[in-house]
Amino acid sequence: MDDYSDLNIFKRINRGDESAFNSLFDTYYVSLCFFANRYLKDIDRSRSLVQQLFVDIWEKREYTNIDRSVKSYLFMAMKNRAIDFLRLSKNKVSLFEVDTELLQIPFYDMIEEADLDAQINNCVNQLPDKCREVFMLSRNEGLKYSEIARKLDISVKTVEMHMCIALKKLRGLSTDTELYFKKVSKKSKL
Repeated sequence: MDDYSDLNIFKRINRGDESAFNSLFDTYYVSLCFFANRYLKDIDRSRSLVQQLFVDIWEKREYTNIDRSVKSYLFMAMKNRAIDFLRLSKNKVSLFEVDTELLQIPFYDMIEEADLDAQINNCVNQLPDKCREVFMLSRNEGLKYSEIARKLDISVKTVEMHMCIALKKLRGLSTDTELYFKKVSKKSKL
């Protein structure tokens, strides 16, 4: 969505338009979950905080006035909620334990990265089961091809074939993913 249509949708939400709210939710939910997870490193907690953000938006819709980018508003609200959660956590997670590199990444870069993560996740979910499993072991667990082969009781060549298929499909997303895939390929192949 562009900023103009986002603002129109938010004005419709202010008036109680549920379809506009659903459109906003569908557009930003997944990206906001990935974004929150960068801070919380707990996808279930991230989903919960994002859902609560949308509940609050709906419940306070008559009083919420956004005069800038809705996307920026949502991601800034999510960042603040994630940091507040860490600050108030019963686990007493220190803000100093938050990845300091993460805090130095420009905010808009983090938004773009969350959007890219959402696109990649959607594409990965469309891969064949075994191909997806191999890719996730490589990407999420950082396993080498030989380790994946042992774990799944398949040959290294089969792992390479599945990774080739996955990366070929994922490269079609956009040119922004090129560096991501080079990083994944180099890290996993060794």
